[in-house]
Amino acid sequence: MRDTPLRSVYRLYELYVTNHYALMGWETEYFFYQPKWSLKDIPDPKDTDPLRYAIIASVIEELQESTNWRLGLGLRRNGQHVYRETDDAPWPPFTPEELPAWTANVPAIDKDLLKKFVPSSFLDSDGNLVLEKDGKSPNFAKRNVITNTGWLYTI
Repeated sequence: MRDTPLRSVYRLYELYVTNHYALMGWETEYFFYQPKWSLKDIPDPKDTDPLRYAIIASVIEELQESTNWRLGLGLRRNGQHVYRETDDAPWPPFTPEELPAWTANVPAIDKDLLKKFVPSSFLDSDGNLVLEKDGKSPNFAKRNVITNTGWLYTI
């Protein structure tokens, strides 16, 4: 009852930095099935920790993509799913989730800061923070974080 979208995002942040990826699917689905929670309405936390702030913004951007992916499959946040009549029928239309404007202004993590405070075993040769080796997420990579996001795409 007292939960908020921002608290859910911070839980996802904690799961990322502690490598508890299996739990991310559950938290993402929990977020998805809160129909009153709109991504675009998540307030800017103005987190004073630049690493956490960058990861939080990246999590929200990835949540937007995974939410729209689910909506595109016909899943609905209120549980009133839309099914295709046949496999060749068009995918059901939906209103895509939008991002809060503030995420576009969250900068990449300063690589010099990473080198100063993060053990070198967590950095790649380019100075990026590695949460998951060989990660391919562009939302995280643009902020100097290497990770994957497949756990956010569960059904």
